[in-house]
Amino acid sequence: MKTTDDLPRYQPLPRRRRLLLLGVAAATACVVIWLMLRPQLRLMQARHDAAARGAAAPAAAPVACAAQQTEGCVGGTMGVIVAPLPPASR
Repeated sequence: MKTTDDLPRYQPLPRRRRLLLLGVAAATACVVIWLMLRPQLRLMQARHDAAARGAAAPAAAPVACAAQQTEGCVGGTMGVIVAPLPPASR
C-alpha cells in the first residue's frame, strides 16, 4: 500500500500551458458556434442579396393539408418514435 509520501506531488500547470489550453478552448467554442450559425448566415446573406437586387420574390404560401394527408403540410403531423411503457405492476 502506498503512503502519501510515495504518491507524486500535485504540480499546477505552468502559465504558458494554461494560456494554451484557454486559447484552444476559446477557438473550439468559436468554431462550434460558427458551424452552428453557418446555415442561418447563408440564408440571411441570400435574403440580403435578393433585396439588394430589388428582386425580392414573395415567400411561397404554406400548403394546406389535402384530404387524408397527414405529413408535409400545414396542420399535418410528424412521426415520432416513442418507447413503449412498461406494464403497470399492481
